[in-house]
Amino acid sequence: MFPAILTTLFFALSGVTGQKVAIRLGAQWGNFVRLSIAAVFLGLISLLLFPDSFHHRTFLWFFVSGLVGFGLGDVALFAAYERLGSRLTILLNLCLAPVFALSIEWLWLGNRPVWKVLVCVAVILLGVGFAIMRGSVNRVRPERKGRFSVGVIAAVIAGFGQGTGAVISRKAESVAKLSQIEIHGISAAFQRVLAGVLVGFLVVLVLRFLSRRSLVIPGLVHHRKVCGWLFGAALFGPVIGVSCFQWALKTQESGVVLAVVALTPIVMMPLSAVTEKDIPGPWSILGAVVAVVGVMALYLWA
Repeated sequence: MFPAILTTLFFALSGVTGQKVAIRLGAQWGNFVRLSIAAVFLGLISLLLFPDSFHHRTFLWFFVSGLVGFGLGDVALFAAYERLGSRLTILLNLCLAPVFALSIEWLWLGNRPVWKVLVCVAVILLGVGFAIMRGSVNRVRPERKGRFSVGVIAAVIAGFGQGTGAVISRKAESVAKLSQIEIHGISAAFQRVLAGVLVGFLVVLVLRFLSRRSLVIPGLVHHRKVCGWLFGAALFGPVIGVSCFQWALKTQESGVVLAVVALTPIVMMPLSAVTEKDIPGPWSILGAVVAVVGVMALYLWA
């Protein structure tokens, strides 16, 4: 249970640090630099400790999973950070991801959900709806950029990216199992992050081409205080968080691990209140709790 608790904590820290990076460096430039740093660390760990975890039969599946999850998903995630803050962004992302994953598995693999799953999905959507409609009770205006509605759409897309990426990743793992190939989780994360770096780079290029202004690329020089947040966002999630997650899956049943990790939006509430002055109202707290309970039930009961 301890590794799962650590995973939850590090994923929450990844959210609050990622929000700071999105505000200070700009969403897409910050996302690209963060993923690049994570790729370097994951690549070194994979090449030094798990050099046999690279196989052509599975690489393409992991890469496609990364294109959707770390690529589309994280581009949308950082766009949502700017507009919603970390608390609501992670709530929508983590709570909607399993809903999208179930839908993709149904459409692609033919795994039709049973009534228990549909009840859990209804509870999740109800809680998310409450959390969105009932806002914060802030005395100090949090740092935000852009329209709230655009942030909600971006967070939903991020949930789609994460959920769909997870399904494709499981497909890669099934291919590895059929081929009797051993793929370590850190190596799989590296192969997926590589695709995210590529997508992030292309998005930065497109935005620079469409805009006459630079995408605050000199930000690391002129805003040195952001470096701590940047390395935190890079390490807490894709590197340390993923490592703890893999550790948890080896020591505990996957349903229990995922249920514990589903508590991340609740853990984030006091963290975002301190770092972003984002204090949720009672109805927003209730909505978050209902949504998280729905996700936990989905993993444990359905």
